[in-house]
Amino acid sequence: MTVHETSSLLASCLTRLRWSPEHLALEINKKCGAGTISKKAPYNWLKGARPRRHLPHVVAEILAERLGEPITVEALWPGSPPTNRVLGRAARIQTVSSVPSLPVAMADLTNVAVAWLVEDEPALPVRLYGDEVPEVAIQMLSARLQQLRKVDEISSTRLAMDWALQDLQLARKLAAEHAYDEPTGVQLHRLIAELAQLAGWLAAELGLLRLARSCLLTGLAAARIARDRSLAAYILSGMSYRSIWEGEPEAGLRLIRIARKGTDRDDRGIHQALLATREARVRAALGDRAGCEHAIAEAAELSLDAEPASAKPWVQWVNRAVILADAGRSWLELGCFRRAESYLAHGLALFGDCQPRNRMLHAASLAEARLGRDEIDGAAEAAEEALSLAGVMVSQRARVRLSGLRRQFLRNDPAIARETSRRIAEFLSRDRLLQET
Repeated sequence: MTVHETSSLLASCLTRLRWSPEHLALEINKKCGAGTISKKAPYNWLKGARPRRHLPHVVAEILAERLGEPITVEALWPGSPPTNRVLGRAARIQTVSSVPSLPVAMADLTNVAVAWLVEDEPALPVRLYGDEVPEVAIQMLSARLQQLRKVDEISSTRLAMDWALQDLQLARKLAAEHAYDEPTGVQLHRLIAELAQLAGWLAAELGLLRLARSCLLTGLAAARIARDRSLAAYILSGMSYRSIWEGEPEAGLRLIRIARKGTDRDDRGIHQALLATREARVRAALGDRAGCEHAIAEAAELSLDAEPASAKPWVQWVNRAVILADAGRSWLELGCFRRAESYLAHGLALFGDCQPRNRMLHAASLAEARLGRDEIDGAAEAAEEALSLAGVMVSQRARVRLSGLRRQFLRNDPAIARETSRRIAEFLSRDRLLQET
């Protein structure tokens, strides 16, 4: 019997991996020790036999790790005793409290990124059994994804995250249990990647770091299956950006360099400008002024060349205002207050009424830049703008930024500085009470 003569999930997985049954036996013996099974044992499993003792879980784990998607024992051997154990890096996310234990160290994220860069691309996603994925389900998930991006900008971050997690669960259920051809499989896994990226970013905004990393790793695995290197690089760039918040910019630099290396043959576009901007941010955090300035110049050039209408859906929020304001934050990190103020003010002017969270964060940065130049009145004005926006669009990152800004105002004597510090403290206290109720 060949792998192609049976339509079981095990056979489908081996076909996608281009593995023979003997190769699966080799992988099991690598994991569990030489001689655990004979090289012919998987042939019996393809005929319907169930492996002994713990081996079903070992097989499910190996396949899930290599395919980057959830594989359960029950799916491999229908009728097996039910278990809640879902294996693999891409284990399905059901609720915030049931997130699987995934690598949490930045070193683990870097290893995953290196593997994405150097390993061969997986076979295109195809599933041969189960009901076909309804076309309307793909259309609804695509529409919901666009709606969720808007909800994030006008309403509760937690609400948007919860909805994204629910849709992510549905998309992964479709991928794990339904049949689809290559085009549908690619589209479905791209949706999984985008939903996971969005949920991970929102989780990070709320300070849910383990959930954020879990989602981002899930998104990276799905983007790799979909063979969408630009989307995978975008997810890696988000991991790099988060490294600054967590005080690990060295790991962040490795991640963004890997992301850029993995897409260096892509057409120039706004997503490439974003990658350059995020490299500038981590270099600024490392105090690398020359490297930061070079990356800022690259981002400016790439953003001028970009055609907004051709931007990928997941990067349509990036525009000239984003590039300029992020450059201003980089200069602020380097202590170049005058240059930071110039970039931040220009970027904020270009935002108009869009992207309240970004405007709030950049207004706080503008206040910091002005404080660095002893422009207390101008700093207070920018802080007031940040507070007015924070009342609508607050996040854990915003609280940290505002807390730091308050401490800087406290170092100044003028009455307006003390009043601004008081107003920030009052806002943070009120927001904390709201979070606790």
